[in-house]
Amino acid sequence: MTLARKWGRWSWSVCDSTGKVIVAGREKSRTAARYKAARALFELLLTIGLCDFQDTKRSERR
Repeated sequence: MTLARKWGRWSWSVCDSTGKVIVAGREKSRTAARYKAARALFELLLTIGLCDFQDTKRSERR
């Protein structure tokens, strides 16, 4: 998760372990940028966890 200020706006991004940007955005305030970046990271982790959980349930049924 990165935050950078450019031209009066705060840019945020969530990257994978290789540095590839997965989600990015710009906000007017630093607080809003931190919130949006944290929310995007949480949703990404939640989605990954949900996929793993569903895969586990499918393998248990077989």
